[in-house]
Amino acid sequence: MPITNYFDYMPVAGKAGQLSNYQDYEADTYAAEEVVRYGEAVQLNATGDAITPVKDGGKVIGVALAREGHDYIEKKDDQKYEVGDPVAVVKRGRIFVMAGGEVLNGQPVKVDPTTKKFTADGTVSVANAVFKMNASADQLVEIEINLP
Repeated sequence: MPITNYFDYMPVAGKAGQLSNYQDYEADTYAAEEVVRYGEAVQLNATGDAITPVKDGGKVIGVALAREGHDYIEKKDDQKYEVGDPVAVVKRGRIFVMAGGEVLNGQPVKVDPTTKKFTADGTVSVANAVFKMNASADQLVEIEINLP
């Protein structure tokens, strides 16, 4: 039986890009063509061999997963992947992201490419993704994403 009660087994989310529970998730790995912040929506570059943060008119392929060991081992708190780093991109599962405005549980997920935050009224839709909790602007919010 999967663990579904996040707060009983995992530390409280402290940053975007953290998984929200221990249920199965799927991620692909791509090289970062640009700096990618943890929890950002990403898209493929023109050649399909690297990723960038989502741009206006782009197609979201997933969300950049936070690297837990990064902060402890490297003693950095920069919360990002540098150009050329391998980036784990979550395409299925539940993950915390930063809300760009008032969102409600069950609403479809969109992204504002200017702020890089997740909203209910952004210009780039995230196919097969919904908010799993209510949140206000600049709060962590859980989304469920199910991309091919």
